[in-house]
Amino acid sequence: MVNASYQAVVLAGGEDQILYPLTTTTVKALLPVANKPLISYPLRTLAEAGLRSAIVVVINERAAACVREWIAAEYAGSPGALQCEVVSVPEGYGTADALRSVASRITSPSFVVLSGDLLTDVPVGALVAQHNLHAAMATMLLAQRKVSPASETKPGKPPKNVDYIGLDPSRQHLLFYASSPDALRDLKVPLPTVRRYGTMSISSNFIDAHLYIFNRSVLHILADNPKLSSLRQDMLPYLTQHQFRIRNQQLQQQRALTAAQQSPASSLLLPGPPEPVGPVGAVGGRATGGSTTSLMTAPSSEVEADGASDMRFNLVPELPGSHFMTMAHGPSAPAAPESLLRVQVVGPEDAYCARVLDVQAYGEVNREVADPGVALKLSGLKPGRFDNIVPPSASLGNKSTVAAGCILGEGCVVGDKSSIKRSVMGGGCRLGANVKVINSVLMDGVVVADGAHVQNSVLCKGAAVQAGATLKDCQVGAGCTVAGGVEYKGEVLVIKGAATR
Repeated sequence: MVNASYQAVVLAGGEDQILYPLTTTTVKALLPVANKPLISYPLRTLAEAGLRSAIVVVINERAAACVREWIAAEYAGSPGALQCEVVSVPEGYGTADALRSVASRITSPSFVVLSGDLLTDVPVGALVAQHNLHAAMATMLLAQRKVSPASETKPGKPPKNVDYIGLDPSRQHLLFYASSPDALRDLKVPLPTVRRYGTMSISSNFIDAHLYIFNRSVLHILADNPKLSSLRQDMLPYLTQHQFRIRNQQLQQQRALTAAQQSPASSLLLPGPPEPVGPVGAVGGRATGGSTTSLMTAPSSEVEADGASDMRFNLVPELPGSHFMTMAHGPSAPAAPESLLRVQVVGPEDAYCARVLDVQAYGEVNREVADPGVALKLSGLKPGRFDNIVPPSASLGNKSTVAAGCILGEGCVVGDKSSIKRSVMGGGCRLGANVKVINSVLMDGVVVADGAHVQNSVLCKGAAVQAGATLKDCQVGAGCTVAGGVEYKGEVLVIKGAATR
């Protein structure tokens, strides 16, 4: 369980154009996944971790009003439920912009940030514990890709829509981050980072799950760098590039504070003002930016601090043979400094982790959340003896079949000899006789007439498919009627004149 003082920020998006036509009549956060709004999954994850408050950031006021209304109805009369504040931001805001806009509302020393389209059973409490244990500036969740991008890339071409993530040999520290729009063919890796760790592996086989634990210093960095607009494309690359300079600055400040506390009158022992040694973060005389400090109040190492103390009290530490070990053995190589950025890597066999980034992912996530062997537990639904969800209010015709891994909503009607496989149907859906629905999502109120086939498709609320039609890899907009007796493949079908977003 996470300390109740922790806050969370949920970046819930808005009216996503990428999910057209699914978002023509609803906002992304309220799209149904296993007949529950998408936003309910990250909120459930936070509540199960013990968090008590969350700031939900939504793009544009219209979308925010819809989310605010749903949250008010969902949590009405539920004492102890997660307290959510819905905040709207203008169109065009990136994820870092959205986080910057609510910085004044964040009062906890560290806080959780996650995407509103993330579905995962990774315990947030484990990430928070790791973050606190190592006093990290940021801790992030990485998931291994189910399919390597190399298998989907043409020879000689860089993979698309991937992140290049560099980790240390233990896969605990984030050393490099570049998103594909910036990386293209050339990756510029800071040489000092490689020298510090000796070995660094860069891979495109990891997915940034958009689940982070940040401390408040990240908010200060955002305030000082208004050009950082996206967490993925701007903020994370910036942090990986400058993390050791930031670490040096923190160490210098801590040492200066400690030295001032231990010898508050040390300035009286020095003839004149202290000699500056360069900006904060200078190591061995190398400047790394910031304000200046002094040698006596901020020694560059513990050994230097001890030596300064010996000089002040005129101590002579040398004894006969004191240099023997130094002569016999060279100095040990200094340990690589611990990174400020830590990661937790999970694979498909360890935990479920998926995001609804596009229409294809929306269909896949629905099927996976409907499967008791994959992620049905995320929905809170209990499967029946046939490993499916069929409520008592549903009506099944003669010789109709509902296979394992399917979910039917309240009041569904399935005609004679119809079959449903690996699909999710919303409330009030009606299927005629001899209908086949495979690998598809049918939202509330969809009607499919006799003899129609629907495969790998998404049908939005109130859509209708006339008798004998065949849909393969299609998306049907809300309220749209599909003509019968025709085969459609890979098409987007919407009401004529419907606005695109």
